Amino acid sequence: MAISYRPLTECDNVIGDVSRAIPFGDSHFSPNFARIKRDEKLTYAQALCNGEKLYDMIQAVYRGTPSRGVTFTQQDLNNGWSRVTEHILPDEEWDGFFHEALDRIPGRNEVSKIAIHQDQFFTNSAGTRVDPSNGYYTSYYIRSAAAIIASDIHSPQLRRKRQGRLPAEIPSLVPPLNRFSDVAWTVWTLLLRANNVDVDGPEDDDPENEGKDPLDASRLRYIGYESVSNPDSVNVIEEIIEAVRAEHAEGVQNLEYPGLVFDLDTPNGLALLGTPIGYGPGWILMDRFRELGARKVTVNLFTSDDPEYYCLLWHLGNA
Repeated sequence: MAISYRPLTECDNVIGDVSRAIPFGDSHFSPNFARIKRDEKLTYAQALCNGEKLYDMIQAVYRGTPSRGVTFTQQDLNNGWSRVTEHILPDEEWDGFFHEALDRIPGRNEVSKIAIHQDQFFTNSAGTRVDPSNGYYTSYYIRSAAAIIASDIHSPQLRRKRQGRLPAEIPSLVPPLNRFSDVAWTVWTLLLRANNVDVDGPEDDDPENEGKDPLDASRLRYIGYESVSNPDSVNVIEEIIEAVRAEHAEGVQNLEYPGLVFDLDTPNGLALLGTPIGYGPGWILMDRFRELGARKVTVNLFTSDDPEYYCLLWHLGNA
């Protein structure tokens, strides 16, 4: 079923004929997104256009268009990935910039810091044995708070690109499980059922999860990014902050949590969705519609303990 997008004449004028397909999903989920030269940065206008297109894709799935929805298993996670897990108890300090935000999330208990590294040979989708890409992801998973907080995101695709591989080569040079949205969701679902997780921990105080099985992956309520360093994303974030401060100078001097809060379907929310760090939550919303259902999403933009770093926290509320 083809996806129809809203008219984007202004966006097309901004982007011109320079475009790319986000490397996620099947071909019918690959609209043209803004691409920029290496010596340029993504602008707010380009990010807004990207966000509008991705938002339309999400809404199309909500209206019945089949999503990609590929299910990955422990076997996929073992295909070329090594994993290190550190459990941080409630009374222990942890090095995440999100501790203040997470302390306010109902039911925060044990934090599982999981780093996975694509440092082993793997079998690609064609059945060929391939050398490691050295991509890696580090995230904090908080079962009781139903939260995933990303810390380091270095995808296998990006690693291959930096190794000088041509775009046409890259799909055969990464494992089937390779994108942040898929990796995060797979680890999240497996973690919930792992024997070494305190699944009998404190009651979840979030009313939106009332009556749900604590092992139900659909309980996911938060997706966060700490210490955003991606230049394109930082540029858009700073454009947003500058514009909001210009309009409400007295109200946004302090960007500590909760910071600025935007609904996803507002211009600033869409612009954040249209940055490289917005694709992960966007694809989780779309690809995991069967589990998550339709969600009303808001995003907090705030600074970390070090004001030089920005953080994002997406709240997946009930629609």
